[in-house]
Amino acid sequence: MAPEEPLITEEARALIGFESTLHLGQVTLRDIQRYAMAVGDLNPLYFDEEYARRSAYGGIIAPPNFLGAVMGWEAGPPESELALDGRPERPELNLNLPGLERVMGAGQEIELLLPVRPGDSFSRLTKITDISERQGRSGRFLLVSTEERYINQNGEVAVVCRASYIIR
Repeated sequence: MAPEEPLITEEARALIGFESTLHLGQVTLRDIQRYAMAVGDLNPLYFDEEYARRSAYGGIIAPPNFLGAVMGWEAGPPESELALDGRPERPELNLNLPGLERVMGAGQEIELLLPVRPGDSFSRLTKITDISERQGRSGRFLLVSTEERYINQNGEVAVVCRASYIIR
């Protein structure tokens, strides 16, 4: 039996180190509070201005995983523009790999460097750090690793998110 063709094309391998930037927009108090409610985190640092002002943060901040969960502040694409697996397209994960069309999260590590506050504006710089082929119980897949840096309006990195994705 002939060996199977590798899943990683030379075109995909050339994307290791590729960086893309997406301007996310401005964080609002409403965004922070809606996210905190959605994840069930009722910490007064996200809701009570007086409490937050007396804290070490000096004012309201966002939950630690807020930025990593935000794909954008716009309404998002209509259902007809979603990928087959239901996700919105992310150009940095569009590797043009034949036969691979589903992306699943495989874990993430978040490094918090600065608090995220209402009024901050962010861009996300995404870098593909590795692509490797793996064998699982249900067959071969790719493991794509990225590093996302969330940069505020002052050019400061507030959050670094290292994430892995399974592409089947």
